[in-house]
Amino acid sequence: MSDEVASATLQTSQKAIEVALELIKMLAPLAEKLLSEMYHKSVDGVNFVGGKITNARAAGTVSNKALITEAQKANSPISSTSNFLARDAEQIAEKAKQYKIPVAIIGNGEKQTIEFLDRDKAVMEQIFSEVMQERINGAPQSVKCFSVGENNAAAMKAAFEENGIECQFMDGKDGKITCIYPAENAEQVAIIKEDYKKMHNEVSEHCQIAADIPETEKMAEIKAQIEELKNAEIGSDLRSEAYDNALSEMREKGVKFPEYSENNNRIIEREMPEAKQAAGKAFWESQGFKLNENAIGIEIIAPETDDKGNPVLDENGKQRFTTTTVYDISETNAYEKAIDADIERLQNEYAAEKANAFVLSDKKEVAVSDGISGKSVTIDLDGATKDSVSQTLQEQLDYSPAKADLAANKLCYELDLDKAKYYKKPSQIDNLDALKTNIRYESDDLTIRDVRYDAVNFKDGEDTHLILQNGDKAVGLTPAKMTEAEMKDLCVNELGLSEYQADKAVAKAVKIEGQVRSQIEERTVGKDGMSREIQIERHAENTFSVKLGEKVKA
Repeated sequence: MSDEVASATLQTSQKAIEVALELIKMLAPLAEKLLSEMYHKSVDGVNFVGGKITNARAAGTVSNKALITEAQKANSPISSTSNFLARDAEQIAEKAKQYKIPVAIIGNGEKQTIEFLDRDKAVMEQIFSEVMQERINGAPQSVKCFSVGENNAAAMKAAFEENGIECQFMDGKDGKITCIYPAENAEQVAIIKEDYKKMHNEVSEHCQIAADIPETEKMAEIKAQIEELKNAEIGSDLRSEAYDNALSEMREKGVKFPEYSENNNRIIEREMPEAKQAAGKAFWESQGFKLNENAIGIEIIAPETDDKGNPVLDENGKQRFTTTTVYDISETNAYEKAIDADIERLQNEYAAEKANAFVLSDKKEVAVSDGISGKSVTIDLDGATKDSVSQTLQEQLDYSPAKADLAANKLCYELDLDKAKYYKKPSQIDNLDALKTNIRYESDDLTIRDVRYDAVNFKDGEDTHLILQNGDKAVGLTPAKMTEAEMKDLCVNELGLSEYQADKAVAKAVKIEGQVRSQIEERTVGKDGMSREIQIERHAENTFSVKLGEKVKA
């Protein structure tokens, strides 16, 4: 009986298994589909929560995982650079692809990080530079600017006018003036600036100013010190001390001096008893010194070597020797370099003493001569101004207005003239043509409080140009002709502002341009016959203020 029950149970179990297998076969496709959907939904969910990591990493030329594999193959660490805008990261990846460089991009927001192999760092830096430059070129400035010294503004203005290019000037910090010009003239301005530099050097070297002043005791004393330094003889205490100091400084820097055999040392001592340190021409030049024109040198014996520095052997396999020339430090310009600072200091002291003597002198005549043309003129500086001196130099020395202005400046500083009188009507003040300077609002964002805004218009120009300055950096924006994206790019790349600061800076620029453009002035005559001025100014898109006399209505 038990055997029959067991057999029936076994048959029932087998039947159940068969039915289960059939069900599995039927449900398998459905189960596979359900599992697949569940898997993809889970992965997509993770990617969404995590910023779609998989898609972001695939945005470069390779995935992050593939970059790690490449690093292992190349035995190179992985470097990364952050805070790239998404559009820039995309361009960088495209350029990297052209160079067949693997890069991975991390992140999917406004700012992204680029990872690359350390071995490709030099090429990647070049790519970064190219992309940033393309951004700047994509946002062309209507105006550009540079700084010039306060007393040189008139000379620069004259140089621009001589070449038919308009420029404007604005007050700046630390006695500097900002010169603004149309960006379309950038190439011509580069030449003007180069010519201006040459002109400045010409005036400095060839425009000589001689005042008829008796030499004071102090001036004679300073001149004697200068002559003593310049004419110190070889072996003198002055030169010996200068050479000792120079050699001591070199030793402190870890410079290794050549060592010679006993025989060569005897030759050096015999030929030049006062020698302090002998070495070859190449050694002295490597230390920043030059051989004097009259340098003779000393011939010593040295092992002969080939171009690669290997010893040259004779037919018996022995070292071959040859003669070579070495020079003592006294045969270089080491002394002249050592006294340069002292000479300059003494010359400045002499100039100051001479200027002081001129101020105290009753005679105010000076002779100004030009070493290039050979022409000269005598000028009475009693009551003279910079403008009158400049005019005389133009007429008598045939100087251009720009060159005459530079020479007039030199005369003022060399003779230490009373600047308040000499510059009593300096023409550069008339050239500060900015429409509005250092514009500030109470509502300015705190993060851009150090950014200076100046508004400029050129003659016959309809657009207002805004010059933004952040420390030593400056940029020109023209809201009427540029998009906000273009202006933001310039603020980030040229002024070094953050994205947030750039947003605020551009918003302020647009506001200023709107207000400057919307300023209207009218004059009316009241019943009493009095003329009054009405001022209308836009503050926002739909907000104006009207001012009549002391009354203001919004």
